[in-house]
Amino acid sequence: MNHFFKKLLAGLTMTASLYMSVSAASVKAFPSSEGIESVSVASDLFADGVKASSITLSYKKKILASSVSPDDYRIDGRVITETQVNGKDVTLVLDCSNKFVNDPEWNSIEDLPYETQLTVTQTGEVSSSNSKTVYIGSYSVITPKLSRPAIVETFSEKGFLDNYTGIRFRYNIYQPENYTSGWNYPLVVFIGDEHVNTDAAKAVMLQGRGPSVWATKQEQSKHKCIVIAVQYTMEAALANGPLVNDEGSLTKAESAVKELIDSICRSYRIDRNRIYGVGQAQGANALMTIAENYPDLFAGMMLVAPQKQIANPAKLAGQKMWLQVCEGDTAAFSRANLLTDSWESAGVKVSYGKWRAGDDAKPSENAVATMVAQKAPINCGIFEGGNHPCTWTWAFEIEGIRDWLFRQHR
Repeated sequence: MNHFFKKLLAGLTMTASLYMSVSAASVKAFPSSEGIESVSVASDLFADGVKASSITLSYKKKILASSVSPDDYRIDGRVITETQVNGKDVTLVLDCSNKFVNDPEWNSIEDLPYETQLTVTQTGEVSSSNSKTVYIGSYSVITPKLSRPAIVETFSEKGFLDNYTGIRFRYNIYQPENYTSGWNYPLVVFIGDEHVNTDAAKAVMLQGRGPSVWATKQEQSKHKCIVIAVQYTMEAALANGPLVNDEGSLTKAESAVKELIDSICRSYRIDRNRIYGVGQAQGANALMTIAENYPDLFAGMMLVAPQKQIANPAKLAGQKMWLQVCEGDTAAFSRANLLTDSWESAGVKVSYGKWRAGDDAKPSENAVATMVAQKAPINCGIFEGGNHPCTWTWAFEIEGIRDWLFRQHR
């Protein structure tokens, strides 16, 4: 290297060193509480309920993308899969996989069965785009309340007072687009599990897709129908007792649900030969008890994870039913065995299928098609493994079961 280039290199090195020294000296550190100006949240309705899908933190200054990673933040109970930087905004993308697949525990009856708000904590350091400002953790912000997904807002919430029993409760109703009084519509009656026996508005709609899947554009394009989702409130339960009792006999509340169905049939153009009962856990038991006492009511029923006793299962032998349980839900699995034994003893053909449910729909659809091909009035599908809430987060996603239900007529 000649003398000129040695001098040039030395000069560049000195300039770089001086620049780095000045840059380091000019960097200012602030607590992240002074950097984060606002927080917003995006949410959606998943098979296991309403959840946040992403959270966006807006800072005072533009953020250097390379200074941000998922490890710089913490959200209790949720996993951050990636971070996205757009100017001043840092978006935390959340894992939205089914929370019940690997977590067999179920929340307590007092807890709302869906997310309402989340707390985000910045734990690492985040730099501005010019690297002159560093925002230092730890600092926590609370998101706004999660908004109701669009599909939920297509249902109208109403109250119902049964004049015979004096029981008052809520229900949500969906009317198809371009509803006309010139055509009789099938009716889907959904009853949830006891975790939505709460006074919180629209709780039955926010726990999962059990009520709303029937109102999706895909489903309505094939099976245009009216949908009601019954919410037996905590107030009603305290005043009138549980919706379902341990003996399996008809309760006042179940009688009130029957009156609600009759009221809907009087108020809307309903095809009384195509009323479908759809329920999970408590709701599945309630529908069987109602059908036992009013055998001409339902054209077909989809019964997911019933755990309680039925007073006289043999009386249900004339019904068309799809029973779906998880093998790992020992209470529902053993109850399914007792029920199917009773129905077969009454001379009714029952078809069976067993498969592992997961993200890939094809095995489920193939197993269901095999069961349907047997043309049995009663079907019992079993998920390998799983647990109680897993059953309804999987079952309502299976198109073949929904199609089977709508092929049933009285």
